[in-house]
Amino acid sequence: MRADLAAMTPEALAALANVGLVKRAQREIEGGQGPVVHEEEGGVVVATFPDGISTRLLPGHALKDTPCGCGAKSVCRHRVAAVLVYAAGAGSETRPPWQIGSEELLVWLGERASLVDAAEAAGVDVELGTSPPIARFSGCAVRFLAGADLGHARCDCASTRCVHVPLAVRAFWRLSAEARSRGGGQVRLGPPPRPTIPASVLDGVEGLLGKTLARGLADARGLAQAREEVRARLKEYPWLDGLFEDIEAQRVAWESRSALHDAGEVRRLLAEGWARARAARSGGDPAALLGLGEPLEVPLERARLISLGARLSAAGTARSLEVLFWDGASVVSWSISIPDKVDPSTMISVAGTPLGVMAGGQILSRHLVRLARRTIEVRRGRDTTVVPQRGDWGDIPAPFGFSGPAALFTDEASRPPSFLRPRARTAALRVVATNGGVQGLSWSPGRQTLSGWIEEGGAELRLERAHEWFAPGAIAALAEALPAARYVSGWLRESRGGRVLEPIAVVTDRVVVPDLSPAAPIPALPVAAPEARDLLGAALGRLESALDALAQDGVLAARIPPLAPALSAVGLRAMAATYSRLEAARAAGDLGEATQAWADAAIQAALARA
Repeated sequence: MRADLAAMTPEALAALANVGLVKRAQREIEGGQGPVVHEEEGGVVVATFPDGISTRLLPGHALKDTPCGCGAKSVCRHRVAAVLVYAAGAGSETRPPWQIGSEELLVWLGERASLVDAAEAAGVDVELGTSPPIARFSGCAVRFLAGADLGHARCDCASTRCVHVPLAVRAFWRLSAEARSRGGGQVRLGPPPRPTIPASVLDGVEGLLGKTLARGLADARGLAQAREEVRARLKEYPWLDGLFEDIEAQRVAWESRSALHDAGEVRRLLAEGWARARAARSGGDPAALLGLGEPLEVPLERARLISLGARLSAAGTARSLEVLFWDGASVVSWSISIPDKVDPSTMISVAGTPLGVMAGGQILSRHLVRLARRTIEVRRGRDTTVVPQRGDWGDIPAPFGFSGPAALFTDEASRPPSFLRPRARTAALRVVATNGGVQGLSWSPGRQTLSGWIEEGGAELRLERAHEWFAPGAIAALAEALPAARYVSGWLRESRGGRVLEPIAVVTDRVVVPDLSPAAPIPALPVAAPEARDLLGAALGRLESALDALAQDGVLAARIPPLAPALSAVGLRAMAATYSRLEAARAAGDLGEATQAWADAAIQAALARA
């Protein structure tokens, strides 16, 4: 029995070839034009087609390297059909990659063994998932398309002598049985991470954050030279560099009176900068905290991007659309500006396809580049096509895909706070399966918000979506689709009372993208019950507003109210003490102490929201 072929699913074959070939082969098999397959001694699988063409699937060879009578030099429909027919009749359990033997791996490696040993000796962190088997490294991912068959393991890095596949196997060896039963975990290969960040780099980061807070964003233009000097030393640390880029974008937005300016975002960015720098000083992993080793861009060869929905946004009258995709290893995003008075769903985008079709389908391309922030560039080429999808999102693993709220909450509890996670644009995107659709839909006229929940064994995930002028059909589309939802994708955020999912796509018998749905009146729904007064949230909001004012106008200059008693009254005693320290430092004109107290308070507020 050829376990490698028995493990091949249509999705795995699509990754090796393309969706069109797989669909054509499936149609021919269903129409009685499939091959007759038998296995010879030695494991050679021979497939003979009605037209006389014969395909031989050789053990230990990649699918494209097996001989076919049609003469194709790459994966053809005959090879695909041969695998589909063989796998359908095999019915054997797939051998997982952690059952690959050491001798088996050594033989497969050959002369590359020393390169793999050197890579492991340098130390590398791997995030593993078991269903399906996947290993995520910094900047790339390895997928095992046929279980333990190494000939069909695929890495999306651009290296011709890739060491990630054997490193992934070694990482799976070290993954405990308990972690495998949970669906995966983190593994460190080689020595523990060593602090490799010069203290002067962190000094520069904290110094620039302090200068920004001392002046306030309103007067931060004069820090241009200091900012460039610090950023020049952050090229190896793209997440810190990107953070200062985002702070500067907020300054420019404020100066130009743009609607893109968000005082709360300025506070969150400054707090994130201090939190990352402090964690790095305390011996945290530079790769996990600062993006050390994260490539600025990764070419994706023969990529298949499955759309997980799209979200419209607006700044004033300027609109843009962000489309989210699953690339087989992570979630990536692609954005496009929408001209005034243009219907975004009909606007032509990639490969001459309307955005509405692309946002509910999938892209097949050889001309994609994934950037460090998990955004993608679609480079022009004739090998880019858009095809439909069925919304089969059940194979998307954690930390993006979940079988229900319980699995989502368990995973979130095991991860660091959001401001210390990888700085990816798509980090908060989640796909959650429902058990019988979304329940309890209601409408709040005052908040102009649709709400409901996904329930699973006592765990409940709340869904909320507010009405927005630039997506006039979204609420009606969601109200119709959510009760019949199989999967819901959306942005996970913190709110009072727990986590909330803001839906951007729903899978029923098709993929529904609410932001691109035609304008429609909001249907009659039960009116949401009035929300109880949230004293804790109100006190926390007043603290955040005070911190926002200091970040905007300067930590010693802005006027802020006395909040310590109100914070203590709702149980936020540590925050009250920090706020009192901040007030005392401001009264004494102690810039250094006021800056540190502001950072402490901002981080405490962020943790309270986590």
